[in-house]
Amino acid sequence: MKKRTVIPLVLLALVFSMSLTTITKSEQNDPQNSLPTLDADIKPIFRGTDGNATLLASQSITLRRGAIYTADLYKNVTIWYSFAGGDNLSAPILFGDDGVGNLSWNIGILMTYDYEKTELESDGSAYYNHTFFIISNFISFIVRYGVYENDFRVPHLITISPRVISALIPDVYTQLNEIKYNLTMYEYNITGYGLSYREVTPEHDTDFQNVTVSLVESSVTERNVSISFNHSFEVGTEVEVRGFIIQNDNMTLQSRILHENWAHVVTIVDTTPEVELTGERYTNSLNYSLMYVALAPHSNITLVEIDWDDLSGIQSIVNISYDTIYHLYSSVGEYNISVTAYSETLSVTEYVITLIEQINPIGIVKVLVDGELIEPLAGENIPIKVEIKSATFQVSANDTGGSGVLKISLETDEGNLVTAEGDSGEVTLLFLEYGEHDILMTVYDRSGNQYLFTFSIDLIPVETRSDFPVPFPFGLTTIAGLIALAAIYLKKKK
Repeated sequence: MKKRTVIPLVLLALVFSMSLTTITKSEQNDPQNSLPTLDADIKPIFRGTDGNATLLASQSITLRRGAIYTADLYKNVTIWYSFAGGDNLSAPILFGDDGVGNLSWNIGILMTYDYEKTELESDGSAYYNHTFFIISNFISFIVRYGVYENDFRVPHLITISPRVISALIPDVYTQLNEIKYNLTMYEYNITGYGLSYREVTPEHDTDFQNVTVSLVESSVTERNVSISFNHSFEVGTEVEVRGFIIQNDNMTLQSRILHENWAHVVTIVDTTPEVELTGERYTNSLNYSLMYVALAPHSNITLVEIDWDDLSGIQSIVNISYDTIYHLYSSVGEYNISVTAYSETLSVTEYVITLIEQINPIGIVKVLVDGELIEPLAGENIPIKVEIKSATFQVSANDTGGSGVLKISLETDEGNLVTAEGDSGEVTLLFLEYGEHDILMTVYDRSGNQYLFTFSIDLIPVETRSDFPVPFPFGLTTIAGLIALAAIYLKKKK
């Protein structure tokens, strides 16, 4: 390659490299490009406070618990956070309070990044901080990174003394249960309490609904109350619930809401009942038995109703989740039995079909004799010449009752029993002795009805002689020859 060709290519490569460098630096300096998406695994991590606040409970993301600090009035309290995986060149962390001073849940204020008081962590993150001047009974704040809302918006709390703790009653909720909580409220001037709840979505942007109860008494130092609410959430929905108190803040002379620093997440579970039925598909008995097992997860079976499909009415069974029930039908026929199980207001229905029929099937048996099939009459004896003690039969059957032929069996008077499944087949019977033998053919249908037919056979052995006679001409010639040989032998000897 010529020298004058190489030089322009090198210059072009340098320009392209500088262009890439410029673009990369521009993207790194753009704070919008450093913001995580809503599903990013980037969360603020509590690092502590200065000496003006005492930590009571540290933040737990797994347990959805924020931090609680105690502080004194008219002091500065500085809180510290690191932000693993975030932008360490700026501090896009937002916080807010329920309308205290210049803080706002909706707008938020940018926290400051302090270069002088912190060292970078081993993962490259650094401390962020903000200083609060305590002029009220409490300050609650949430920590955000850009547009990312931390899971369930669990608040942190700097408090002079008031707080609230909630507990679930019980731990599992179904689509039928109202959600119940116990609240324990601490301190004074509490004028009301309640729950905030919302459906959990990937964006955590669902509006909260409030359930509020007024409290007449004031100067409460500790109070335990219960609160509940009905819901219409579908099975599988996750519901975030937090308790709160309404306090008359004697420092700001305002009525303010303090949310607890704990977010319960309730998953609505299914309690729709399930029913398993066990009953005969075919029977010849008018006294029919049916076993049911009804279950409702996290609930009880309150009622079971059985419709026997014979215009006899509905049979009701109260508060029994499994049982065997008998019903006497007045006539044969096919019945579609329905069983409905109730769990409070939820229900499920299952069906079982039964055919009650009492018509016996019919059958035909034919005996293989000398290569031909012979059908015996009832009680008839069929002679068979055999070389071994066995006989072969062709059997077939038909059921007009509707349940169908189950099997056909042949049994000898010596106790040998052979069965052909279905409505036809070939059967070979072995015997211990020659002579006459009684044979019973039984045809079974699926309802339990039977057809019986009896006949007999006479096993006659085929004769086989071992002393075969020598043909006449061949015998005389052989004898004459032997006499001639004997005479020659004696003559030579003399």
